[in-house]
Formats: sequence, C-alpha cells, structure tokens
Amino acid sequence: MAKAGMRRPDPSDPHGTESNKKTKFPKNNGSPVGEIQGKAKTGNKKADPIEE
Repeated sequence: MAKAGMRRPDPSDPHGTESNKKTKFPKNNGSPVGEIQGKAKTGNKKADPIEE
C-alpha cells in the first residue's frame, strides 16, 4: 500500500533496472598478458623484465 503523499506508479511504466540498457562492448581479441611473479608482484621496486 502506498504511503501518504506518495503517488502510485503505473504498472505499465518501467521500474527498477528495466530502463538501464547495458552497452555492448566488442570482445577483446588481444592475447592475455603474463602475470607478474615473485617479489615484483608485491613490492614497490621496479620489476626486472620477464624472461621465459
């Protein structure tokens, strides 16, 4: 039941998140980047280059 002073919304009007339209982003086709490993992951010092 509506509180005093509040109007009753029309049931046919969109409510909640129905009006929020998500934008469609193109899929990222780039190759994933390797994760930083060891002390370089948590420290503030500049990391050495990754050697594979």
